[in-house]
Amino acid sequence: MPLKIERKPITARRVMLFLAILVLIPVIGFMLVLVTQQTRLILPARVNNAEPPPASLHPQYLSLPTPSGATLQGVLFPAKTASPTLILAFPGNTHNAVGFAAFLKETVFPDDDIAVAAFSYRGYPNGITPPSTGTPSQAGLYADSLLIYDVLTTRLQPKSVKVAAYSIGTAVATHLALNRPVDKMLLAAPIASVRRIAQERYPWVPVRLLLRHPFATEDVIAALTNSTTIIYSPTDGLVPRHHVEDILHTANPSIPLIAVPGTNHVTLILHPETPALIRKALTD
Repeated sequence: MPLKIERKPITARRVMLFLAILVLIPVIGFMLVLVTQQTRLILPARVNNAEPPPASLHPQYLSLPTPSGATLQGVLFPAKTASPTLILAFPGNTHNAVGFAAFLKETVFPDDDIAVAAFSYRGYPNGITPPSTGTPSQAGLYADSLLIYDVLTTRLQPKSVKVAAYSIGTAVATHLALNRPVDKMLLAAPIASVRRIAQERYPWVPVRLLLRHPFATEDVIAALTNSTTIIYSPTDGLVPRHHVEDILHTANPSIPLIAVPGTNHVTLILHPETPALIRKALTD
């Protein structure tokens, strides 16, 4: 007697289940990537190349041990006077800390009474000194900003501390300004939050639940009371314009916004008008 194979009819329910599985596979895969690779994606520990600072700036290379065991590598461009104004620089997530500080000292603040300092984030190189050790994280970068402030203000006894920050460094700078006295602050190409960027790009992913490094300036910027200025690109390409104009500025309308047309997230800092804008924000 021949074997009969019973075939179950293909029902709408089975089709829907199959389609749901097809949809969920890439979603679950992306969520796994976000969970396991987010530090590498947000804080990749690589930077642009930078030339060694000119000897005329008298760079002092510093090593700063942290309580967690990491050692930060940085540079101080000293002032020629006692009790200087100290400008702390916080770069973007692929932005060379030494190069950023050298740009600020050489191009923006050549004044004899202004010192400029920056440190590579933990785990980050700069191509000039040994790399900072440790693993980058939001918690680590935030804690390190306070340590840098405390060590350098104790060492230099500055009459004033000001901050210049770029991209993801603006979140670090904002955290610092909410926890230490900062007279003036310049936020260039600021992010409202990594969380918002990710959630808008991937609305079907529970980003808020999975993200360990939200860098959410938007959550705290309303509490800023110091003199802060934002310069940004209306055509940033990474940070949507409404993140600056509608999210950050709405949260704290006292912060002036300065748009630099014809730039993007990378070229904003290179625009010929930018040095004067930074100087005005931190000296006027």
